Amino acid sequence: MNIKNMSQRDVLIADDDKNICEVLKEYLIHMGCFKNIVMAHDGILATQKLRNQRFSLILLDINMPKKTGLDLASEFDNNTLNKKEHVLVISGSIDKHVIAHMVQSGIKNFLVKPFDEAIFQEKVLKIISQTTVNN
Repeated sequence: MNIKNMSQRDVLIADDDKNICEVLKEYLIHMGCFKNIVMAHDGILATQKLRNQRFSLILLDINMPKKTGLDLASEFDNNTLNKKEHVLVISGSIDKHVIAHMVQSGIKNFLVKPFDEAIFQEKVLKIISQTTVNN
């Protein structure tokens, strides 16, 4: 599958570390299949973005101020615009209790920092190719 031929998509990066956001943005730009890359540096802002816009991919950090990634995960049941299948949890450390909670809530995609661009793009491609089939 050639990702350049996929339709242009919107992505949300929800992470309080602005440097990580910039790196992720560059990785996404290199993929060439995202139209809008939206950033939220805290959980409250991420909630607002998720309520107002549909995203093909949501990159979600666990540890954010105001509202955590765990809090956001529980809100997807009430969100008709965005789906748990579109979420990739990215965190510096994910303990087994967090993974269990996320999987129980329906989120199945995880990536632990540090990682390289190739691994990141492989995970993203897996998610967006599934959403192409499911949407």
